[in-house]
Amino acid sequence: MDTLKIALLGFIQGFTELLPISSSAHLILSSKLLDIEMDTYLLSVLHLGTTLALIIYFYNFLFKDIFTKKKISIYLKILISTIPAGIVGLIFESIIEEKLRGNIFIAISLILWGIVMVLIERRREPNEKEFEEITWRQSLAMGLSQIFALIPGGSRSGISTIFGMFTGLNKYTAIQYSFLLGLPLLLAAPLYQIYKEYPQRVLNIKDVFGILIAGIITYLGLIVLKKYSKKNWLTLFGIYRILLGILLLFLQL
Repeated sequence: MDTLKIALLGFIQGFTELLPISSSAHLILSSKLLDIEMDTYLLSVLHLGTTLALIIYFYNFLFKDIFTKKKISIYLKILISTIPAGIVGLIFESIIEEKLRGNIFIAISLILWGIVMVLIERRREPNEKEFEEITWRQSLAMGLSQIFALIPGGSRSGISTIFGMFTGLNKYTAIQYSFLLGLPLLLAAPLYQIYKEYPQRVLNIKDVFGILIAGIITYLGLIVLKKYSKKNWLTLFGIYRILLGILLLFLQL
């Protein structure tokens, strides 16, 4: 039964990671419904599947012409931009895990960022850019914004996309770059948690199954996202976030 539950959580992780609706919030809420403990270790393990899918999907971009000046510049932007969120995550790990995973915090975060998504999509958008055209200012702004996403309900990709748009990026360019920007954190966090919990906890067949499901669904989602109509989708998911947040608040009464 636990294997089936982990597989379902892996599906939810893979499906929601690419959408600006907070995969962590959906995993935490789903784990409560499934009566399975969702701690930082399991969250990180499921995110590992997403990370592997992203690496495979962006393989040509990441590993082609890696010694060119433009590519090295992108690597440095991604790496340096993610350092602040990584440091804050390590420092406040226990507070986030013990204090900020309640339904109230998740609901408020869902509603707040949902409203921002609806409002920001009303702005006129610039043209799409190549990743190499993204400036240090834009990259650092998106990287720093990932600190807000440490609170469950925020959505790392959603918040960094919003901040990318604030700095003048097209929303599709911003969300694609947010996937790349998240790779260092998405890779480091699971590896750190696996190392931290060893030998008390080790990857088992259920964990591997969850990773595979999350990876497959994420990869398929990336293909669909590329073909999906980009008009008003932030508004759509923003409204979804607001409604879900209101529902959670109502259930707390």
